[in-house]
Amino acid sequence: MTDKKKNKILEYIIYGTFGALAVWGLVYIVLGLLASNLPMPDASNPLKSADTVIKAKFGLGFLGWGLILFGVFGVATALALIYFAKDVDKDYEKKQRREARLKRNVEVAPKEETIDVKVE
Repeated sequence: MTDKKKNKILEYIIYGTFGALAVWGLVYIVLGLLASNLPMPDASNPLKSADTVIKAKFGLGFLGWGLILFGVFGVATALALIYFAKDVDKDYEKKQRREARLKRNVEVAPKEETIDVKVE
C-alpha cells in the first residue's frame, strides 16, 4: 500500500470519527431542546427527568453538552479539512508545474531554419 493510500484512509477515518462525534452533539442539542419544550408535565416527561439527572451529575444538561460536543468537533473537523486540503493543493500545483514544463519543452523544440538569399 502506498503512502498516499494510507493518508487517504487516515483522512477518511478522521472525517468519520469527528463527523460522528459532531452528530452526537447535534443529537444532544435536539434532546435538550425537546426536554425543555415538550408540552408535558415534568413528572411524565422522561427527557426532562433524564436532563435533570445529567445536570445534577455533570453540571450541564443535554443542551449544554450538545453545544460543547458540536462546537469542539465541528472545529476539529474544519481543522482536519484545512490540514488535508494543503496536500491536495500541493499535488495540484505540482501537476500544474509539470504540465507547464512539458508545454515549454514542446514549444522550445528546434524549428526549421529558413535562409534568405538574394538572387541576382
